[in-house]
Amino acid sequence: MLVALRDGIRIEAAEAERGPAFLCPKCRGTVTLKKGDIVTHHFAHKPPTDCAWAAGETLRHLTAKGMLRDGLRARGMQADVEVEVLSTGGDRRADVVAWSKDGRTQIAFEIQHQPISFEEIGRRTGAYFAAGVPVAWIGLLDQKDWDAGEPIAGGFFIERYSARPWQRWAHTYGFGQLWFMDEKGALWRGKFSEHKIYVESSSWYSQEGEEQSAGGYSRTSRRWKELKLFGPHSIANVDIKIENGKPWNGKHYRVIGGKRVMLRPM
Repeated sequence: MLVALRDGIRIEAAEAERGPAFLCPKCRGTVTLKKGDIVTHHFAHKPPTDCAWAAGETLRHLTAKGMLRDGLRARGMQADVEVEVLSTGGDRRADVVAWSKDGRTQIAFEIQHQPISFEEIGRRTGAYFAAGVPVAWIGLLDQKDWDAGEPIAGGFFIERYSARPWQRWAHTYGFGQLWFMDEKGALWRGKFSEHKIYVESSSWYSQEGEEQSAGGYSRTSRRWKELKLFGPHSIANVDIKIENGKPWNGKHYRVIGGKRVMLRPM
């Protein structure tokens, strides 16, 4: 967690000092300030705890939230991390929430690092829609991604990328694109395409002496996608728009319609 309560007021770990008592904004349990020279400043629940806000968050995810918030603030937007969005579709804790300069428009950013299902990302997005808050989904690039591909003109190419269900969903939601953030906080526009697997031809003879054959064709991989990454782009040089998307129904998942946060290179 990057945010806690002190005397009922939100305070970010980067601005906090050890000494006072800090409470979790969700469960109101005591949290400890973790502040050092290497790991991102954050708060941690004291065990034992069953608070939902204490589970499943990596340090990489914490760092990425801070980088995105700082990048949005640098371009003149008001932005905060870990903002609770109340919704009839289920309350959400947005990774980052930003407001337009006039304060009238609120948008959310979800940085997804852990695998979730088609159904779960649809449910979370629906909760934002119910609250009237458009949302953008952003993935994280790890060293294994760079090791699996090669530089190309204008970006990077990964021939065999194991796209998670939520990434496939978000790629459709993003009108055929999914943005990623690298370890330095730069953004990359990603586009998936089909990965073809060539099935080698083979032949044999049946018991009756007739020649049989198979293979010699290409098929679409169910697991792998080809991923082209275009970038890098600084957060300050990415245009942020709100666009209306129609519902989409596919074989394995559906994408609900509504206003979406869309990122475009300037």
